[in-house]
Amino acid sequence: MTSKIVLGHAKLAIGAVLVWMVFGRTDKRRSALPLSDGRVVFAVDRMAFSGWLLTAALLAWTAARDLMRAHAQLWDALGPAVLGSAAISILFMFPGTIVVSMEGLEQAFWFRPNKRIRWKEIEEIEASGKNILVSMITITSFSGTKITYSDHLADPPRFLFEIQQHCGEDLPPNFPRESVDGL
Repeated sequence: MTSKIVLGHAKLAIGAVLVWMVFGRTDKRRSALPLSDGRVVFAVDRMAFSGWLLTAALLAWTAARDLMRAHAQLWDALGPAVLGSAAISILFMFPGTIVVSMEGLEQAFWFRPNKRIRWKEIEEIEASGKNILVSMITITSFSGTKITYSDHLADPPRFLFEIQQHCGEDLPPNFPRESVDGL
């Protein structure tokens, strides 16, 4: 009986840690990685990466375990199907690494196709938050392709600076210019 209580509290603690790892605020001091060919890489925070994969693995393992225990009834298989779908959704929602180059932006994903937008193809830049507290930037091209920078990626001020350097005066009025002035 005591082991079930301890195991239940351990699962709750692990779940809380995973939620914090995935959805918590990341380290804003992490720097982007400049490459020798002039490109700048904005990678996913290691803590968020670990949390994302552990959450998906935990959901997939729970779904597989429950599916093996399910009887031949539809309702018994419904829970594992939902958990398995959630695990797959988490993997597809994982933020991709963004690479800024002289040609444009590229967002590389693990579980879906990469996205590319050239600087001259940018139609809209939408930033949520103000100044250095920007939590998400969505860059949309004329063709509808969207690249999303989230707060799980490195160095928000540098990313804003790179956009400002490459787009010049073609930035929208709501673009947070104050955050890049100090660079």
